[in-house]
Amino acid sequence: MSSWLSQITSTVTNIAGLTEEGSVKTPGDSAKDGQYYSELTSKDYEWTLASGSATENQIFYMTTKTGGFIFVQLIYSGIGLWKPTVSFTCRFYDPLSKKNKFKNFNQASEFTLSKDRRSVKTEFFNVTLDEASSKFKISITHPELIADLDYIRIDKGFKVGEGKTFLGGKDQNSAAGIVSHKFWPRCSAKGTIIIEKQYYEVDAYGMFIHAIQGMQPQLIASKWNFIDFQAKDAALSMMQFTTTKQYGGVEVNQGSIVLHDKLISVCVENNVEMLDLKKDPETDYDIPQSVKLSWKGKTIKENDTDQVKNVSVVMIVPLKNLIDKIDILAEIPWFLKKIVQTFVVKPYVYQWLDEATAEITVGDEKFTCPGKCYQELVFVSAF
Repeated sequence: MSSWLSQITSTVTNIAGLTEEGSVKTPGDSAKDGQYYSELTSKDYEWTLASGSATENQIFYMTTKTGGFIFVQLIYSGIGLWKPTVSFTCRFYDPLSKKNKFKNFNQASEFTLSKDRRSVKTEFFNVTLDEASSKFKISITHPELIADLDYIRIDKGFKVGEGKTFLGGKDQNSAAGIVSHKFWPRCSAKGTIIIEKQYYEVDAYGMFIHAIQGMQPQLIASKWNFIDFQAKDAALSMMQFTTTKQYGGVEVNQGSIVLHDKLISVCVENNVEMLDLKKDPETDYDIPQSVKLSWKGKTIKENDTDQVKNVSVVMIVPLKNLIDKIDILAEIPWFLKKIVQTFVVKPYVYQWLDEATAEITVGDEKFTCPGKCYQELVFVSAF
């Protein structure tokens, strides 16, 4: 979710007086026959490096089998006519060693694509995708962070419909901006990380997202919710954002259900219910003390003879373990921060990692799957 952070300082010159009205076409609107799953093609893995106020990123989530959580993210941002920027972030949380770090690295603008545009070489962060589009090799060689990771897709990746949300229009040509997401909901991640000169072996369940935001993030959404639940026998994902009022305050939701290492459902009729809200005196935001998550969909129909079954999931997650609360504007100049807050309020990211149990129903069968749930709640815009 943090790919939009690199653009927040460009808010002031783009936000005042915005009155544009427009429609929203969600990824689910482009689905056919009630089947929201679409196969990823080789084109979906290509970096677009879109011009204008666009941000593109690849993020690799890892829920370790010892109860920790890691993500590494590579970000390419264009800000209007300014020179594009390249940066990367890392979250490292290990309850055993009590290390809990968030790193944000701004590096030189070196960004070299492979011939097929699916692999990237930068000054410190290299990502290589194999020919079968099933394995990433991740190499980070920064003085504060060294990583060598094999990141392997389990079963299928997916996009919902066309994989794009169109804001202010119905297609690429008419829309004021787009949001694009492609997913690997279940992966294996193994390798090593050295952070602040401490060495760690990584053995984790993973989730991968390739995202593009084709306009400034504070103009897209007022709030985001993201869930990555990983268990021995299941994996659940949900990404939900609420468009700004200029685009009708529409909730866009994309989710997936993996059971026994098989992607069984891609669904959009999902819901996030915030429970027992309490005001955070530091930010003035109403923060839930627990969350009720639900998924509703149908099994993926892979051929004409498949019998489609109803699928549902209910999971209540007590939010006990806040691993970070990030003030996005903390590092920009004070006077600019105050101007941005006037228009955009205070952009904050809350991140939790908690134990939870998913109750999964497929047709007449029921499965109970205990695991770890990473949740991210992002407040972006007041619009």
